[in-house]
Amino acid sequence: MGMAADLPKISVIILTYNRPQFIRRSVASILGQDFSGFELILIDNGSKDNVDRVCADMLDNDAIRFIRREDSSIGAGRNAGLDAARGEYIAFIDDDDYAYPDMLSFLYKLAEAHGADISFCGSDKEAAGVAVQPQFLFDELLVLTPEDAVIELLERRLLNLATPTKLFKKKLFERERFREDRRYDDISTTYKLFAFANKIAGHGIPKYCFNRHDGNNSGFTDNDKKLAPAQLEEYFITYRERTAWLLEKLPAISEYIRYSEWSFLLSMYRKIVTNNLENCEEQRKYCDVHLSEAGGRYLKSPWIKPFEFDYLKLYQETSESK
Repeated sequence: MGMAADLPKISVIILTYNRPQFIRRSVASILGQDFSGFELILIDNGSKDNVDRVCADMLDNDAIRFIRREDSSIGAGRNAGLDAARGEYIAFIDDDDYAYPDMLSFLYKLAEAHGADISFCGSDKEAAGVAVQPQFLFDELLVLTPEDAVIELLERRLLNLATPTKLFKKKLFERERFREDRRYDDISTTYKLFAFANKIAGHGIPKYCFNRHDGNNSGFTDNDKKLAPAQLEEYFITYRERTAWLLEKLPAISEYIRYSEWSFLLSMYRKIVTNNLENCEEQRKYCDVHLSEAGGRYLKSPWIKPFEFDYLKLYQETSESK
């Protein structure tokens, strides 16, 4: 197994930082792919655990290019991987997750068959090494316009903002790179790549497994009580920027874009209140102000979910008592 003699079709970027207990499995899952036309760019983003020693027996493989960097942000590390990438397509694998053996071939065939700039698949999730639940599974093939794909992306019903489970044409990154000043780089980048794509093809068969553990960068997504003011503030900033950017880029779905931010704020308000996150009082007030400004605008929205009426009831009851 290895790269083809000419340039690789896919550059797989794995950025790692202090994950010796997971990185070998992640790397092995790519080296075991049934797709031969790839290169693996393994980036040590300032780890203290000597990644090259942990993966020493793997680094002799011609398919791997190893880069050591000083400690920096996730976005800066991923951009370094993009600078080094030679493939026509880019895939990102998190250093604590792993890909199933046919993920690259599955995503590549999807993209090529439909002339899509982005393809995506479903996923599984495990915690403490035990399978927990499948994620973003669906039976039909989808070939989407940028507008429809962005709606699905923000709905989080068939796919999410995380870069794994997706294959991107490298040319998309000529228009947008990862923010290097943010902790959660995916949420400020992925929607732009979808908006720039000519079309997006997806099938919800699971080909990737997310690993949830105490050291996850986004562990609060599985445990609301881990939410902290700094995380919420970055989310608020990013979602404001996202709304403004998408309204300009995709005006045809402007009403959905506005609804999506409202839905996010309503969800964050519920999480703060129901978990009694006293250290997030300023963030609760921020949600309160913007939700009150929206008034009843979305009560008859075609996108509003049944559970959001329950969230609204909670908001109305608690905001009146503050």
